[in-house]
Amino acid sequence: MSTYFTYSILQYKHNLVLGEVLNVGILFYFQNENKFEFVKGDGYRAKSIYPDFDNSIFNSYLKSIIEKIKTHVDLYNQHSDKLDFAKYIHQYILAEDAAGLVFKEPVQIKNIFSDNKKTVDEYSKLLLPGIILEKPAIVKHNEHFILKTFTGYIQSKHKSIENKFRKNEILVTDHFKIKFELAWKNDTDNYIKPLSFDLTEENSIQNKAAIIYSHLIELTSYAKKNNLRFDLLIAQPTNNNFRKDYENALDLIDSVKINKQLIAENQWQKYTQETINVLELN
Repeated sequence: MSTYFTYSILQYKHNLVLGEVLNVGILFYFQNENKFEFVKGDGYRAKSIYPDFDNSIFNSYLKSIIEKIKTHVDLYNQHSDKLDFAKYIHQYILAEDAAGLVFKEPVQIKNIFSDNKKTVDEYSKLLLPGIILEKPAIVKHNEHFILKTFTGYIQSKHKSIENKFRKNEILVTDHFKIKFELAWKNDTDNYIKPLSFDLTEENSIQNKAAIIYSHLIELTSYAKKNNLRFDLLIAQPTNNNFRKDYENALDLIDSVKINKQLIAENQWQKYTQETINVLELN
């Protein structure tokens, strides 16, 4: 593949005076998929070298890193130079030299492998010899991920407007009760729903699109009468084999004549900023 990816090695420095370091993890960023993957080893090798090594603290930091990349996956997408990525790591993932753990200066390199999984496997074998005991933590772009990403943008840019969002509102029609995770108001009442097509089967994508289509059809007259708009935050499949099914799903949803926005992953940040701009004035 002809794309580039970025990686940063997580190292453990037991004693700054000695200057010895051990590679204990790798953070990958694949811009073509707008996705982070973090590969971690356990503390076996560090413990064998340094008997006083605290494995519980080590594991706690690794768990925290994994949780944080789920929340702030897209912040680096618009700023792909290495300096910005380093700042992103230190601001959102791990403070510099936390408990002897530090991420090295990021490296951006052309991807020569057939897919990103192969890239992760090969670089992990090369840079983490003998300590790869767990599979990479792959972040699925499900509804929870979408909502966490959106709220993460709000918190990082303008936390004070969080109370202007209504949460978990349910619209009742003749046939359905339809839940919307967030809602906010300007000239219209805007209902936000995360919608993930990062699924493992073609039929699942088709069925999900059919459900959303039927819900929007059901809401059409109600939305017009009550001046509503529906903002769908959409995650695409990470499996490129489902690209056509995904495009067909979007075409079906978009065919409903209702006030709505289909907001793809590369538009989430723009939508967030536009929403913040409006809510600041209200």
